[in-house]
Amino acid sequence: MKAALIQSYGDINNLIQQETQMPEISPTQVLIKVHAAGVNPVDGYIRSGMFADTGTHTLPLTLGWDAAGTIDAKGAQVSDFNIGDEVFVFAAFEKNGAYAEYLAVEADLVVIKPKQLSFAESAAVPLAAVTAWQALFSEGKLQAGQRVLIHNTSGGVGSFAVQMAKAAGAYVIGTASEKNKQFVKSLGVDQFIDYQTEKFEDKVADVDMVFAAVGGNDIVARSLKVIKPGGHLISALDEIDNSLAEQHQVNFLRIWVEPNGQHLKQIKKLIENKKIVVNLDSVFSLAEAQQAHARSESKRAVGKIVLQVVAE
Repeated sequence: MKAALIQSYGDINNLIQQETQMPEISPTQVLIKVHAAGVNPVDGYIRSGMFADTGTHTLPLTLGWDAAGTIDAKGAQVSDFNIGDEVFVFAAFEKNGAYAEYLAVEADLVVIKPKQLSFAESAAVPLAAVTAWQALFSEGKLQAGQRVLIHNTSGGVGSFAVQMAKAAGAYVIGTASEKNKQFVKSLGVDQFIDYQTEKFEDKVADVDMVFAAVGGNDIVARSLKVIKPGGHLISALDEIDNSLAEQHQVNFLRIWVEPNGQHLKQIKKLIENKKIVVNLDSVFSLAEAQQAHARSESKRAVGKIVLQVVAE
């Protein structure tokens, strides 16, 4: 089968398409014929060698852990799916990923995809949306009536987080650039802050939670100033010293998302109930995986980037 993979860690040129072996499935897995694969910033971090010394992966490594497609085969212990079912999934990071024609994955992570979404739209959802879900609800304990500040609301994770927070009944303050203001407002942001011309700490105070779906510019440390005592600060990227958070009486966590089929089912319900809209920034072919990574690393994507493996 064809796959976009790395033989060694490095820059975008290390990501190549080539023939590789078909994956074999265990009794608890399914084999998905991949129609589309999501592209996320973490794919580039892994390609660049962020986890090279951790023993997480072995090379060659097929990248991408978001997929949408059809069930092509199933293990002997799998009873929840039928051959041909249209599904989407956030697969385990430590395994070969979804930039490929086929993906082997544990069945309990797989969910029937929303009917109203295309395969490309479905592939854009799992990793970014589960990240937002776990940040807001599993860790941030966000509740109706609370105020949340979300940084980078035009990106994949941030755009899902806005919609989930609004669906939960929260008041949402969002940062983005002025050129993305209308897009962000369309997601439901109650208060918009242009991070390029305004300091959010001058505009916001006493929020219950901050979710930093972006790093850099001391955003995480600066966010401590605007959170109520006892509130939550969740970071998708940057760390701070816990003692600093304790000084501000803030609960801090640098989140590392975990695949979770039950969380994905909750997200599917929100999509089916029209509480979440999927916004695609761009779609590339599997052979254009390098261009997809270049787009991701440009930091200019608005919404999600997808590789179309099978034409729709």
